[in-house]
This record gives sequence, C-alpha cells and structure tokens, in this order.
Amino acid sequence: MCGRYAVTLPVDAMATLFGSADRPNLAPRWNVAPTQLAPMVAIGKAGDTRILQARWGLRPAWMAKDPPTGPLFNARGETVADKPAFRTAFARKRCLIPADGFYEWKREGKVRTPYFIARPDGQPVAFAGLWEAAKDEEGGLLLSMSIVTTAATEDFRNLHDRFPVVIEPTNWPIWLKASTPSDTLKQLLIPPLDGFMVPRQVSDRVNKVSHDDAECFRPID
Repeated sequence: MCGRYAVTLPVDAMATLFGSADRPNLAPRWNVAPTQLAPMVAIGKAGDTRILQARWGLRPAWMAKDPPTGPLFNARGETVADKPAFRTAFARKRCLIPADGFYEWKREGKVRTPYFIARPDGQPVAFAGLWEAAKDEEGGLLLSMSIVTTAATEDFRNLHDRFPVVIEPTNWPIWLKASTPSDTLKQLLIPPLDGFMVPRQVSDRVNKVSHDDAECFRPID
C-alpha cells in the first residue's frame, strides 16, 4: 500500500513538466496523508492538461459517504478494472499523481522504522491515479483520487508487498487518454525496474500526520 507520500515540486516546474497552463496555489508537502488535498494531473473537458487539487481518498459518485473502512486511498491494480468502487474511474477518469516518493514502515516486533522510497537522482515521479467527482456532505463538489498499486518486487518485500504504480513520461498520454483500451492500460500496472526507486531510512518525525516539513524525509545514516 501507499499511505503517505511527499510532493514538493514547485508549481511552475510541475506545470512545465506536465504541459499544463494551470498555476494553482500549491504549497510543498512532505507528509501527505489520506483525506488531505494534493495535486493531480488530469485531462480537462477541453482536452487540455489540468493540475487540480483533490482529496486523497476516492469517493465514487454513487457513494453518499466514505465506506466504514475509510476513504479509498489505494486501488489494487489486479482488480481495478472490475471492482465496483474503481471500474468507472479506471475506464474514464485516470490521472497522474506527482510525487517525490512515498513512505513505508519496516516492522520488527513492536518497532516501526520509516523509510522514504524515491529515485536516487531526486527527480519526481508520477503515480498512476484514478479520480472521481462526487457531492460532499454539504452538497458541494468533492474531487477525490486514489493511487493504483501493484505487487512489489522482491527487493521491497521486506518493507511491504505492495508498491505504487509509476507511469513513465512516455506513457503519460496513454494513461490519461480516456479512450485507451483496458488491455493496454493493464500492461502499465507493473512495479518499476529494480534500482529505479530506492529506500532510505528517515526520521520518525514522519510518524505524526501533523508534522509536514523537510525533516520528515531527512535521511538517517
């Protein structure tokens, strides 16, 4: 699973990277948690690339409220095309979720040690995402999103058996295009090659959701 991540890319750099004219008021986030707002990249009604803020935790339009288990912040790639909560978004509402990397915790007895998994060169990535537009409890518009995950490679299974799907830049148009066939999309739902992203132990400051600063992913030697 992916339960925390970071996105600190400046908005101008993000707009240039994804080819968007949008310049939303985005602050760097070092510790994004489910139910919080974060940027997503999607195709707008005019066919242009948009950078929008969405709640991390998908709520399909037919759901009046989140399920008892909480917002759907991850979607399993193996079942995303068929599971009722995700199949409509997978078919027509796919997005990219910019990120520096994500956090995972290694469990040893009662001790949980945080790691930050990111590219060794520090460059951002784009997670495969799904989005929905639904009514919130007050009747307003709720944009929400979920990160698609897949089975982790052997190198990461000591941390967790799931890994966010990373979409390569050459495949961004394929993932975002509404008419891309399901079989083509499923071919993208794979973990990155070994060495593309690497884990490093970080400060336990990230354990608290209220902590949101660069110290969260400061490496621990």
